[in-house]
Order: sequence, then structure tokens, then C-alpha cells
Amino acid sequence: MVAVTILAGGCTGLQGDGDLNRTATGTPVDGDLLTIDGILATDGNHSTFARALDASRLERLLAGSGPYTVFVPSEGAFNRLPPGMLDELMEDPKGNLAEILLYHMVPDEYQISGSETIATVQGSPITIDATDDGVTVNGAEMVGEGTPAANGVIYTIDGVLLPPDIVLPAVGDIE
Repeated sequence: MVAVTILAGGCTGLQGDGDLNRTATGTPVDGDLLTIDGILATDGNHSTFARALDASRLERLLAGSGPYTVFVPSEGAFNRLPPGMLDELMEDPKGNLAEILLYHMVPDEYQISGSETIATVQGSPITIDATDDGVTVNGAEMVGEGTPAANGVIYTIDGVLLPPDIVLPAVGDIE
């Protein structure tokens, strides 16, 4: 499991942080492929991640031209978080929630070919280990193949990645 630590600062803000009118189908950017945001918005297997993106207003990032590689936790991964943790994160969508989401994103379309450490949009690196037994991202197992999008690729993983500089308080410790 990934160790959990605390973030002293806030999330790096994005320009254009106004109200967003997200479509259910997303915006095709390249031929018939939807953007990463469009795929996540229509795929029920990633509804918690899509809801978190909406809450933190980061969906606009994944609706743009990219390219990005996004390691999206499965619904089961979110269900394994401590009870109440996701609710606590959603109450501060531009703080720890945004940092965690940005930690799941890699600028550029990353081709998994071996084991290496790569930078995330959040700034902290993640470690990809590709072996004959499969691929892990910071220890979270990759599930299935990547899903191509008009602006990158989506990989499903079986864990929620937490940046090394974030400590989440015990649920209920926040007033």
C-alpha cells in the first residue's frame, strides 16, 4: 500500500475556473474518438473518478487537446478507501482531492514498455513496473489494456494513488 502523508500547500490552479457545462458524450477531438473526459463521463466503470474530476473542476483539463495518460482507479479501488474518506476529500475538492487526481495524470501519451519513474501533472513521480506478470503503478495493478482517447490514453488500476507529500487526516478529525 502507498504511504499517506500531508500536503502543506494547495493545488496548482488552472486558468478558466468558472462554471462548466459538461456534455454527456464529451467532445471528439480526433476523428470519432472521444476525449478522456468524454470517455470517463460515459463509462460507468469510472463514475467515481469522473465525479471527483467534476467536483474539483479538473474535467476541463482532460477535455482539451492533451495528450495525457491517466491511470484511473476502478470503482472497487474507491470502495476500499477507509469509510468516509472519499466524502472528506469531496468536501475540499480543490485541496487534497485535486492533488490526488492530478497525481493520476501524466503529461503526454505514455507508452508502457518497462520499469521506470515518470513525472505526473501533480509534480510528484510515479513508478511503473512492467514485468511478465503484469504492470503496476506505485504497486496498484493495471487492469486490462489501455483505452485510447482522442487526447491520450486511459489505464484502469486497482488502487487509488496518493502523492507522497499528502497526509490525509483520520476521517472525522477535520472540523
